[in-house]
Amino acid sequence: MSQSAFSERLSAWATAEVLDVGAQAYESARTSLIDTLACMYLGTSMPQPRAVVAALDASGDTGPSVPVGGGVGRTLTGAALVNGARAHALDFDDYELSGSSHASGPIFSALFSLASARGLSIHQVCEAWLVGHETVVQMGRALGYGHYDKGWHSTLTLGPIGVAAAAGRALSLSQAQMANAMALASSSAAGSLRQTGSHAKAIHEGLAAQAGLQAALMAQRGATANTVIWDIASGFASLYGTDSSPGFDAAIADAELGLGTERFPVIRKLWPSCAYTQRPIAGAEAVAAQLLDEEKITRVRYHMPRPFHQVARFDIPGNDAEARFSVPYCLAAGLLSGHVTPDDFEPAAFNDPARQALAAKVELELYELPPGHSGDIGPTSPEFLIVTLSSGRVLEREERAVPGGADLPMTETQLLQKVSDCGLSVDEAQSLLRADSAEALTRCALFTSTAPFTGHNAA
Repeated sequence: MSQSAFSERLSAWATAEVLDVGAQAYESARTSLIDTLACMYLGTSMPQPRAVVAALDASGDTGPSVPVGGGVGRTLTGAALVNGARAHALDFDDYELSGSSHASGPIFSALFSLASARGLSIHQVCEAWLVGHETVVQMGRALGYGHYDKGWHSTLTLGPIGVAAAAGRALSLSQAQMANAMALASSSAAGSLRQTGSHAKAIHEGLAAQAGLQAALMAQRGATANTVIWDIASGFASLYGTDSSPGFDAAIADAELGLGTERFPVIRKLWPSCAYTQRPIAGAEAVAAQLLDEEKITRVRYHMPRPFHQVARFDIPGNDAEARFSVPYCLAAGLLSGHVTPDDFEPAAFNDPARQALAAKVELELYELPPGHSGDIGPTSPEFLIVTLSSGRVLEREERAVPGGADLPMTETQLLQKVSDCGLSVDEAQSLLRADSAEALTRCALFTSTAPFTGHNAA
């Protein structure tokens, strides 16, 4: 079967004997590997992955792959599903801005499953992640921000294709098999952002990992798909894009393959909540440091883009998922605690009367992004926090740079603090950061750490 320019060029690059990537690419991959491991470990006991595990138990899913955080061995795709639900359970995993998706969670979920069952090396896992991340970035360029703005949860629309490419690299697929794997995975593209606030959103990552890995395994064994699906009439761009989408062949024509992590740096979260709450939390923590003991907060105003609020849309949260997507609550948590941690999304915290009262005082001032805006969270979409105090003082804070993003990248110290906050060993994380890339990932203690489970479904 013939291939589109997008399919042919991307799959040829992804299956080259020596992968052509930027100088800092593998360093970025290993950082994201550790960051994602920490998120999976912390999410192990959350209700979304527990429900996934119980469903797999009911279906008799067992096999050689142990999910990150421990539990019963699963099939390759079963473990990928569990890993993904664990990775995104607290919305703490990294994201990228080209496709507005959580790329690492689904990709590593599948790769960690393969690593557990087949002993992949650190290098193989990082290299495969680079292929998957690049694929998601190029798909994001092809569709543009309009895809996400329409309401698609791009983690589950772009994610399966990125996972298929990553798994295809790890499985040493041929160029033709890689093209088929990505096209097969496109049939699993789905997921609405309106699932935000429910268990479904976290499970989306698991579904993306499961579907993409299954597509790669099927392609390895001869399954084919329409590899010109991307730009044809009623094809992927037509169904998932907008009138302003450049299209796949146009995007790949000037793509600098292998530089995805440089052109679209990974954004790693400092707080376990929606990407659109990270700047509000940063501003609130900064203002909290200026408060005097005798001062009371009488008014809070926050100026932010309307499209961002359409995602982080909750006011007074009724559960932890809503709390992670509530700008008013995240502002209240930051202003009252001075340092937001995973504990701030526990029921005792978001049900606290003082926090609810302050969240209710937050006045959101929403503004429109200009036509053609990329949707990036950054200098072109600034946000402002204005806090009025009982003393008459008014504290103002402008947020432009994204914590953990290109202008304020996560430092090694911050990464290790996150590892510690997630309950893992800092020494083991440092060891994995510096381990020989030829070492099997399963030999690294951080990868095999077992979470303390409670209840019969936490396997």
